[in-house]
Amino acid sequence: MSRPHRLQALALAGCLATAQAQAQSSLMIWPLDPVIEEDQRAAALWLENRGQQPMSLQIRVLAWSQADRIDGYAPQETVIASPPMAVVPAGQRQLVRLMNTRPAPDGTELAYRVLVDELPNADGAEDGQRQGSAMGIKLQIRYSVPLFVSGKNHWTKPRADKPRDPATAARAELRWRTERGMDGHYLFVRNDGRAHARLTAVQWVRGDSVVTVNPGLLGYVLPGAEMRWKLDQAPPPGHVPQARVNNAEAATAFVAQ
Repeated sequence: MSRPHRLQALALAGCLATAQAQAQSSLMIWPLDPVIEEDQRAAALWLENRGQQPMSLQIRVLAWSQADRIDGYAPQETVIASPPMAVVPAGQRQLVRLMNTRPAPDGTELAYRVLVDELPNADGAEDGQRQGSAMGIKLQIRYSVPLFVSGKNHWTKPRADKPRDPATAARAELRWRTERGMDGHYLFVRNDGRAHARLTAVQWVRGDSVVTVNPGLLGYVLPGAEMRWKLDQAPPPGHVPQARVNNAEAATAFVAQ
């Protein structure tokens, strides 16, 4: 079992979280990148309450797509979270099974987002009112975990119970370009591969010259999609972007479009 990591709450449509509420959250979620392969019916997601009070949670799974450089989410019934609601006592953890009811097409992967909503606690709200706190309204926090379902002859992560040739793994194929808009410079990344790309530790590189774009998670690019990110400064001349793709140990240099 991998070590738990603290998730940053993602601001999706309808999310009521604030930076202060995110910092105060005590929910731990792992793994951060669950996968369901064609011979598996479910994946496990653990929710752990590191706080001092019980935590009420709602778990939903939405279909995830990218079009016109925008993330899209839609209701679906193929992947089901069980249980869909949970109350996790302080210091305890809850297992959620993400169950796939329909196989993905051969050689492809389907993308989903698992939304974990921390619901308002009635007792906590009453305590806040008694204390006369300015935070009189209990804020909801939403966490978003990516989930990928692979079809036959498609895999991205090694498995101890299923040895296979690493050369057969599905991979992202990334191409890049930059554009200058009215409000600044943008980095565009297109994925022409068969697997998603999780981009971390993005840098501009030219020989020994390295300029950091984002030391953490920049974002995802799904197969066949193109995404863009605004840059804090103009691209340094002659430099090429590189990143760690899907937690690879070594950085990958992008190919220019």
